Amino acid sequence: MIRFLRLSVLCTLMLVIGAGCHKKAFDDYYASPANLGDPIFQQLQQRGNFQHLTKVITKAGYQNILSTTGWWTMFAPNDAAFEKYYTATGLTDASITDSLAKSIVKYSLVFNGYRQDQLSTYQVAGTNASIAGEAYKRKTAFYDWVQPSTDGIHNKIIATNRNNGYKSGSNLYTYVEGDNNNKYIPYFTDLFLSTNGLSATDYNSFYPNTTYSGFNVAGAKVLNKDIVASNGFINEIDQVIVPLKSLDQYLGTNPDYSEFKKLLDSLSAYNANAYITHNLFVATGSTDQVYIKSYDGRLAFSPNNENYQDPLASGYIANASQSNGWSMVVPNNLAMNAYRKKLLGKLGGSFFKTAQPSVIIDFLNSVMWPSSLWPSQFKSGTNYQLEGTTMALADVVDKQMLSNGILYGVNKPQESNVFRTIYGIPYLDPKTNMTYQANSYLPTGIKAQITQPTIKNTLFIMSDSVMALNGWRYNEASVSTSATAWGFKSSSSSSYAHNLIYRDIALRMFSTGVLPGVDLTSLSGTGIIETINHEYIKYNNNRIQTSGTVDSGTDLKVLKTDATAINGTAYYVDGLLSFTNLNVGQHIQNLATLYPASYSSFYTFLSTSPFYNTTTKAIIGIGTSTDNNYTIFVPTNAAISNAIKAGLLPGNKTTGALPASAPTAALDIDLVRKFILYHIINGASVVPDGKKANTFITMLVNETGGATYVNITNQPGSMVVTDHKGVNANVVVSTSNNLSNRTVIHTIDNYLNYN
Repeated sequence: MIRFLRLSVLCTLMLVIGAGCHKKAFDDYYASPANLGDPIFQQLQQRGNFQHLTKVITKAGYQNILSTTGWWTMFAPNDAAFEKYYTATGLTDASITDSLAKSIVKYSLVFNGYRQDQLSTYQVAGTNASIAGEAYKRKTAFYDWVQPSTDGIHNKIIATNRNNGYKSGSNLYTYVEGDNNNKYIPYFTDLFLSTNGLSATDYNSFYPNTTYSGFNVAGAKVLNKDIVASNGFINEIDQVIVPLKSLDQYLGTNPDYSEFKKLLDSLSAYNANAYITHNLFVATGSTDQVYIKSYDGRLAFSPNNENYQDPLASGYIANASQSNGWSMVVPNNLAMNAYRKKLLGKLGGSFFKTAQPSVIIDFLNSVMWPSSLWPSQFKSGTNYQLEGTTMALADVVDKQMLSNGILYGVNKPQESNVFRTIYGIPYLDPKTNMTYQANSYLPTGIKAQITQPTIKNTLFIMSDSVMALNGWRYNEASVSTSATAWGFKSSSSSSYAHNLIYRDIALRMFSTGVLPGVDLTSLSGTGIIETINHEYIKYNNNRIQTSGTVDSGTDLKVLKTDATAINGTAYYVDGLLSFTNLNVGQHIQNLATLYPASYSSFYTFLSTSPFYNTTTKAIIGIGTSTDNNYTIFVPTNAAISNAIKAGLLPGNKTTGALPASAPTAALDIDLVRKFILYHIINGASVVPDGKKANTFITMLVNETGGATYVNITNQPGSMVVTDHKGVNANVVVSTSNNLSNRTVIHTIDNYLNYN
């Protein structure tokens, strides 16, 4: 027993000795390296030239934090910096408020410790990857939290920390509790500038009174970098830096932009938040409701959000603010008021609230850039609408590097393409809403075509009154799973019907009014022009013809001309840009009556053939319910006679006379079939305008199932068709360019040999 006790005591003694040795090894392993020096606060005290800063740190309540643990990068203003600051503000160590002291100290503290060479590295969130030379900002310990509201309605607000989404006409508000919307501090290094093609000139555009030294923080120079402390790094700077304003804060406190801010705030939204309201009560005893202030999700971003995100990114990406920020190019009050009058002239030059909401959205998005717009890249960057700046850097009167982006104040507005092109003419006219709705319907391709400022276009506009007079309306309240906003009622009906058929009819008419690639500054002459939907429209001394007006026998007249757009001319017309519902055979029959020497023989063969419907006037194989287009070349009677003599058509081969009756023999019927189909281009309408010259496929399929072709040589006012034997036929312009159902009909002076 005694022996057992001795052994137990010995083992216990060994364990105590072992534990003590183990603890010492543990402490030695995890102890701070000897060369780290004292913590940040003690080092500032010891250096002797940070006496003002240490007093401010103490007043801010951060002495203990910076004297112990943590891992910080501190941009520390020296005594000379504080003395300059105090002289400029009239403050002293004693008079500086606790709140201001906290702001200065917390904004000088970057989370985590970084050497100068590490600050330029963008830390890609969610990965181990990092990109050298791409970072110019880091998150600080400072955030605004709850603030008084200035709108006179909501007592307390807090800025949103995420951009809003927008779905199905309603805002999808997003706010992440626990994210304090911390502000970022900008800094500039040689590596960042060189990596991004920038120079000291870019820096000095924002800080003209500070010399760029290779490592600057906001408007301060770093005098002594990478001072190692046990809880981080100290960088001595020569200026006191107070927290930078956000884009929203700067616009709200600068009276030069009050008109713009008024418009921006018209799209602000306030959502009560119980979580923040409770926290405010716990912290201060205040019973005020706290509202999250955010902005309409159709905007590129919320200017009060400190957390940068690419507006086109599908989700939130942490750390994105290290490498990028938003930008705004904002007109001052003088420029804003002048542009508003110009933009809203058709609304009496009144405030934007009288315009449709999309006008405000488009205007605001035109001044929003989804990334950092640097001065040297001012003309090469594109805004949220993918447009370059329309003013010069010389028009910039204010340049600000802010906590969440860059702001340029300008004395000229950004001229958005949706306003300055012919797209903007019906867009900004309250009397042409239906034209605007059709032009903005993306499947038509109209908007993409006519909003390009360097590409000329002509636009024919049917006003809402013209549309209504002819039974049409656009009513969004009628939209459902089976109905569209486009409605129509006949003269005999008392109510509108809304369906896809009427939508497609309306869109086809509006598309007929878009002439891409040409600016018709005058309609005094004559011409035929292709529309965006590959049909054609004709003009003759200020009268307009479409395939539908040809049927009615009434040309359209121009009521008004608008030549204010940068890329073309718009004409208001007095009727519908209608299209024909008749089949092609009906128009050939009409032409045979109008120009018998040019069309009657061809029509005789067509109308007596078995592949022609004498009731509907349709040629078998030519569709009218699809978007396919055709060109029909009709040989003159003399050319038809020569084709008969050549054995390509039935008839008297000696005289060239047409057969006395409709062919009945299978061989003769097949001759007619092949002849007619070889004279029809399948898939394209071509006119003598000098634009389309190529080899085109015909409707005829040869005996082996292969396609047959003709070649077209095209010049303005003349066109030559060449068959596969190399024989030419000239288009007789005087009896050609006849409009039909997605088809153009021409006379030619020779036949085309299908053999």
